[in-house]
Amino acid sequence: MFQKNYPYYEHPKLKNLSEYMDYISTKYNTKVAFSYHKDEELIRKSFLDFTADVKNLSNFFYKKYRGKHIGIAGENSYNWLVTFMALILSGNIAVLIDKDADEDLLKRLIKTGDVDILYYSENYLPFVKKMHVKSEALETIPEKVEEGKNYNNEHTPKDNAPAAIFFTSGTTGANKGVVLSEKNMTADIYGASSLYMPYGATVSILPFHHSFGLVTAILMPAYYGVETYICSSLKRFIEATQLIHPDTLFLVPAFVEGFYRQIWRTARKSHKETLLKAMLGISGNLNRVGLDFRRTFARSILREFGGDLKHIICGGAYLDPTYVKWFRKLGIDVLNGYGITECSPVLSVNRNKYYRDGSIGQPCRDVEIKIIDGEICARGDVVMLGYYEKGKITPPGKYFHTGDLGRIDKDGFIFITGRIKNTIILSNGENVSPEVIEADLLKNKGVREVVVYADGNMIKAMVYPEENRIGDKTYFETIRRRYNYNKPDSRKLAEINLRTTEFIKNNTKKIIRSKIMEENS
Repeated sequence: MFQKNYPYYEHPKLKNLSEYMDYISTKYNTKVAFSYHKDEELIRKSFLDFTADVKNLSNFFYKKYRGKHIGIAGENSYNWLVTFMALILSGNIAVLIDKDADEDLLKRLIKTGDVDILYYSENYLPFVKKMHVKSEALETIPEKVEEGKNYNNEHTPKDNAPAAIFFTSGTTGANKGVVLSEKNMTADIYGASSLYMPYGATVSILPFHHSFGLVTAILMPAYYGVETYICSSLKRFIEATQLIHPDTLFLVPAFVEGFYRQIWRTARKSHKETLLKAMLGISGNLNRVGLDFRRTFARSILREFGGDLKHIICGGAYLDPTYVKWFRKLGIDVLNGYGITECSPVLSVNRNKYYRDGSIGQPCRDVEIKIIDGEICARGDVVMLGYYEKGKITPPGKYFHTGDLGRIDKDGFIFITGRIKNTIILSNGENVSPEVIEADLLKNKGVREVVVYADGNMIKAMVYPEENRIGDKTYFETIRRRYNYNKPDSRKLAEINLRTTEFIKNNTKKIIRSKIMEENS
């Protein structure tokens, strides 16, 4: 289908989160901003409700704390979100901590972020009370909101002052503290919103302590005045889609791949696999000649996602274009984006009506992307203030170096070709990107997850197979030989080793490569 670029979506450019809150309350007023379940009751909060709760809690925090580092650790919740915004608007620094951290990691993050007090969910982190840090339960936030009505918040926003510390995912090493300002976050909302516009509600499932799950999947939809259902757990997700009928979902590849497998699994169980294949074939053929009956043919599948789903914004890791093309046959456009915590996080995204399969989209508005020595580098207001360590902030240079290898085509679409830290350097000096080999192996139906790594001067792959191929060494030896055909000796796979369990992942379902390397060292 021929596509033509079109102008940015226009909206106000805001300097800080105070302006952001004023904007959404004035523009969207009594419209529903957030919904969630509490004790099986559906609660809906308007934009006015949200801004009032944040204002009152910021009054409380301003009265109690000034310039403190205050941690937040808990499941996705309205209380969590109100706390985050109120801390920043009262002049404190929000330190965002993984609710699933074990005791050692929690201790390390508290120390790295210089946390003075920790607000945490009583459902998680039972060992908080053993830590040498003052703590309060997030469940007490409504009381503090009420108390805040008695005080005033006299904090003056400083657009480029430290506002929050996010921690990197730690997939290739220790978690780093990334310091973002209010200007960083509002610039990212502005830049990404100029490229992509949600037309209806969304369901939030990505963890709030990650910038993609918070800035992109929560603050950006609110900027456009659409309702977001806050999922506290995966258990609520399907129920929420039936209730909210989302237009857009913000997901990582593991969810997209999981949906794909579940659709086929359901088709097989109901003996409709052949019918599904035929339906997708007919739908695709009709669409190619300008007759779009995709959503009519796929009505029963779309119903599983609430019936109105049109876009999935996918980021956080590589997604094989095969999935993008497959979901398009259903009438769902999977639009890949790209970001990194250090850049608030979104640097690029495919657009509603202008996209390129296999790419991570075009640079966000006011973001400059440059390829330096093969590496994707970025400049703009979205780039962090710096890394936080031992009370000091170390700023980046003129360009932030992402560590990802890539290229830009003639139309400005960016393509990732590998990760510098993962690059395998052979004894002959040749560089091999494991991601390229992994993408090739993932095209085989029996491969569910794969990590390619170096063992001495040999390239090996570790595979977690689909259920029907677990332990099937013959099948995977055939895959290895087929992959090696016509490859130079230096790039051939020496072995494919099989796992019986999934790879260790972080909250955004990204494989933690450093753990895999430890297992095989």
